[in-house]
Amino acid sequence: MGFTFSIGDVEVFFPYDTVYPEQLDYMIELKHTLDAKGHCILEMPTGTGKTVALFALITSYQFFHPEVGKLVYCTRTVPEMSKALEELRNVIEYRVEVLAGRRVAQSLAETEAVTGDILAVGLSARRNMCIHPEVSREADRERIDEKCRELTASFVRSHANVDSRKTCEYYTRYQDFAAGVGRGCALPNGVYTVEDLAALGAQEKNKWCPYFMSKRLLQTASVVVLNYQYVLDPKVSQVTMLGGADIPVRNPEGSRIDEVVPGAMKEPSIVVFDEAHNIDDVCIEALSVRLDSTSLERSSKNLTDLAAKVEQTKQIDAARLQEEYQRLVQGLQDAGEIDDQVAERISSPVLPDDIVVEAIPGNIRRAEHFINLMRRVVLFLKSYLKERREARTEGALSLQHRMEEEAQVDSRTLKFCYDRLRSLLNTLEVVNVDEFGPITRVADFCTLLGHYVKGFIAIVDPYPEAHGIYDPVFDFSCLDAAIAMRPVMKRFQSVILTSGTISPLEMYPKMLAMTNVVSTHSFQIQLDRRCICPMIVSRGSDQVPVSSRFALRDDPSVVRNYGQLLEDLVATVPDGMVCFFPSYAYMEKVIKKWYETGVLARVMAKKLVFIETKDIVATTYALANFRLACDCGRGAVFFSVARGKVCLPETVAGSGAQVSEGIDFDRHYGRCVVLFGVPFQYTLSKVLRARLEFLKEHHKIQESEFLTFDAMRAASQCVGRVIRSKRDYGIMVFADQRYSKQDKRDKIPEWIQTFMDIAATNMSADGAIQGAREFLLQMSQPQIIDSTTCKSLLSPDVARQRAADKSKASAVHGFIQEEDRPGKRARIV
Repeated sequence: MGFTFSIGDVEVFFPYDTVYPEQLDYMIELKHTLDAKGHCILEMPTGTGKTVALFALITSYQFFHPEVGKLVYCTRTVPEMSKALEELRNVIEYRVEVLAGRRVAQSLAETEAVTGDILAVGLSARRNMCIHPEVSREADRERIDEKCRELTASFVRSHANVDSRKTCEYYTRYQDFAAGVGRGCALPNGVYTVEDLAALGAQEKNKWCPYFMSKRLLQTASVVVLNYQYVLDPKVSQVTMLGGADIPVRNPEGSRIDEVVPGAMKEPSIVVFDEAHNIDDVCIEALSVRLDSTSLERSSKNLTDLAAKVEQTKQIDAARLQEEYQRLVQGLQDAGEIDDQVAERISSPVLPDDIVVEAIPGNIRRAEHFINLMRRVVLFLKSYLKERREARTEGALSLQHRMEEEAQVDSRTLKFCYDRLRSLLNTLEVVNVDEFGPITRVADFCTLLGHYVKGFIAIVDPYPEAHGIYDPVFDFSCLDAAIAMRPVMKRFQSVILTSGTISPLEMYPKMLAMTNVVSTHSFQIQLDRRCICPMIVSRGSDQVPVSSRFALRDDPSVVRNYGQLLEDLVATVPDGMVCFFPSYAYMEKVIKKWYETGVLARVMAKKLVFIETKDIVATTYALANFRLACDCGRGAVFFSVARGKVCLPETVAGSGAQVSEGIDFDRHYGRCVVLFGVPFQYTLSKVLRARLEFLKEHHKIQESEFLTFDAMRAASQCVGRVIRSKRDYGIMVFADQRYSKQDKRDKIPEWIQTFMDIAATNMSADGAIQGAREFLLQMSQPQIIDSTTCKSLLSPDVARQRAADKSKASAVHGFIQEEDRPGKRARIV
C-alpha cells in the first residue's frame, strides 16, 4: 500500500496506492512555497484528501531538509485534530516501512538516522486529557481546571509535606519522569493523538499526566497539532512552549535529544492553519475584550475578595507579601517566578513582541495600592458605560487621556495590570482563578489599552440585542486582524492558510497584511461523474423574485415561494436535508409563517424537522436525533443559521464552532443543502461599522467589497458541508436572486462554479426541482469506473511522470534571473 514519487529534490512518501490529480497539484504548490521560504493561501476542494497531501509533502520535505524545523498544524476541534494525527500516522508508518525495506535490500545496519520515524503530538484542554479519577469526572471545564490546580499548584505541593495536602499522583509521576529524562524526549518516536497520550499515561507502568506531558513534548516534537488559539491568542500562546527559547539540537528524525546548543534553533519554521476561512475573525476575537454591567459588578466583588485575602495573608504570613514586593522591585524579568498554573490561566493579552521589559511601576508594587488602582478603573468603566443612553465610539488614545484625567491612571501603569494581577494571585495562592475572571478581563483591557493605540476602538452600545432593552455593553475591539498575525508572520518561515472554502483568496493578504505571499491558488476537482449539482434559484414558481434582503423580508410572496421550494425539495430529495438562514431572527420569522400556513405540517408528513437554537444542549440533542432519523430511513430536515454561534461538544476549550462549519452533513445526512438568503452580517453593528471604516482607511478595502466577501465565504462554508469525498454527492441550492449577480457568483469557490451551468445561474423554483430530479436519477445509476479512462485517480506511474513534468515546468517558468545583476539569487515571480 502506497508509493513514492519525486517533486524536485524531495521524495514524497504517499501512503495510498493512487493519488488525486488535485492532491498532486496541491503538493507541488506547497513545495514551491517551502522552497521560496514564503507564504501561501490554497483552496483545496472538500473531500479530496487535503490533509494527507499536506502531511505527505511537508514531512517528506522535513526529512530531506531537516533545517526547515518543525511543523505546527493548527485546527479547530478535537475530532479534526484526531483525524489529522491519524492521517499523519499513516504517512509516517508507510515511510518507516519503505525505508526499512530499503535498509534490508542494501544490507544496512539499523540506525536511527534512516528509520524515518518522528515524534508528533496533539495538545488539547485538560478536560480532554485529564485521567485523574476524581477530576476527570467533573462535567464543567472550569471545574476541571480548578480541581487540577488544587492538586498541582506549586504552593500546594510545597505545603503537602507540612499539612498533608492532597496532590495529584499523575502530576508527581510526570515530574519524576521528566526530571529523569532531563531535556531529552520523554516518549519514543511515534504519532500520539490526545486519546493515545491519555491511554499511555493511564498505564500502570507510567501513571503520568498526559496534559503536562504533551506540553513538555511541544518543543521536541517534529510535528505539533493544536488549536488556533495556541498560536494566535497571546493569552494562551504564552505557555505553549512553541518557541522563543533555545531548542535542543536533534537528529534528522527530530526525536532524541543529545545536547542543548544555545540559539541552535529559535522557532519552528512552518505553520499551517487548516480551515482558515475565518482566521481574521479568530485574530480579532483574540485581542478584543467585552465588558457589561454584570461583569463590572463582579469585578468589584473580586477586588473586595482580594483585599480581604491580602489582609488575611498579612496576619498569617506577611513575609510572603514582602517577598513579592522585593521581586517586583527587582524588575519584571526577575519577578518572573510565577506559578505556571496561574500563568496559564491568566496569560498576557499582549503579543509577546509588544511586552515591555522593564520594572513594574512603584505605585502598584504594593498589593493594597494595586487593588485601589483597579477599583478606580472599575469605577471609571461603570461611569463610562452609563454616561449616555446612546451608542458612541472613542479611539484608544482618547480613552487613555480620559482615564488619566478622571481615574488618575497613566498609560504606563496600565501596561502592567496583567503582570501585577498575575503576581498577586500567585502570592495569595489563589487556586480557583476562574472565580476572578471578571477582574482578569478588566486587567486585560487595561493592558491592551496601555500597549496599543492604533487598530483598536472603544464602543459603548446601550441596546446590544436590538430589542429595546437597555443593557449597555462596552467593547474594546481590535479592528486589525494583522496585529495578531504579524508576530506569526515574523516568527515562522512559511505560513500556509488552507481550506476547502476560502474564496476569494485575494482578500486575505490585504486583511492580514501578508507579505512574501508566493502562491494564492484555488484547485479544481476532477470527477468521473458529475456528483455536485449547484443551482441558483432567483425566483419562485410564480416568477416572483425571492430574496432575504431587508426590504423583502416581510413580503408574503417570498416566504410562500421559499416554503413551496422546501416542500418540493422534501418530496424529491431522499434522506437528509440542511437549510441555512442568514440569522436566528429571520429563521424564526419564516418558520412561524410556515407553521401558520401549514407548510411545516406538509413537510413533516415526509421528513422530520429539527431546528438549531442558541441552547447548546438542545442543539446537540437535535443533531443526534437528526442523524438517527436519517439512519433509520425516515429522513429529516435540519434548520440552521449560517452564523449560528453554537459551541458544540467536540470543540476544544475556548473556541466557538458553528453548525455551518463545525458539523459535516456528508453522505445520506446531507443530500441537499439550501441557503435561504445571503448571510450578510448585521450591518448596523457598531463593531462592524468601525471595522469597515478601518479596512477602508488602512487597507483600501471598500465596505461593499468586504461585506460581499464575508457573506459569500459564509455561504461557501454552508454548502461545503455536504461533500466530504469524491464518492459523495449532493445538491447545493442558493435561493436568493442576489446570487445570480456577477459580483456574488464570482466569489463562489471555483471548484463549485465548475459544475454550475449557465442555465443554473438564474433558475426558477420549478426549474431547480426538475434539475434536482434529473441529478438524483443520474446518481442512482451504478458507477462503472474504467481504469484506463479514469480522470479522478492517478496511478503511481502516471503520478510520477506528471510530478516530474510539472517540476520541470516550475523550474523553467517559476524563476527568472536578473541578468543585469549577476550573482543575485533568483526571485519568485
